[in-house]
Amino acid sequence: MADLVHVQTQFAYHWHTTQRMIDCAAKLDQAEYTAHPGYGHGSIHDILFHILRVDRAWRRALETGQQHTPVQPADFPTLESVRSAMAEEQQQWQRLLDTLQPEEVNDPINLTNWRGEPVSFLRWRVLQQIILHGMQHHSELAQLLTAKGQSPGDIDFIFYS
Repeated sequence: MADLVHVQTQFAYHWHTTQRMIDCAAKLDQAEYTAHPGYGHGSIHDILFHILRVDRAWRRALETGQQHTPVQPADFPTLESVRSAMAEEQQQWQRLLDTLQPEEVNDPINLTNWRGEPVSFLRWRVLQQIILHGMQHHSELAQLLTAKGQSPGDIDFIFYS
């Protein structure tokens, strides 16, 4: 179970860490940014896009009760397009979290997935999934960026202020 302030703090940390990754990625040349390491979700660009895609998909599902067809990589071909979309996504999430009532955090939500099947989750579990999913990929990005000489530094939650 979670409370609203906890969720809002975790999302602020998520966006802060994502922005740090983008800032580090901006220091790379195009070849370093798009190089596939041979494992995982792909290049630094691919991972940043993946975070955007998942964050957007879950937000839209929470807002509409429907899982929509996800955005496509071709729509975000550059770091700047991902950066801009992430900034917009952060604003949209902030709007959603600002309208969420404290008692709603622990309520069940009913969704229709992209196959048309009904699914039900507790809202806090969906919100926590987004944070943990982001952290997994932030860790991958930190490793890839560090290997290219652009470490984001400590990204532990405890150091976020």
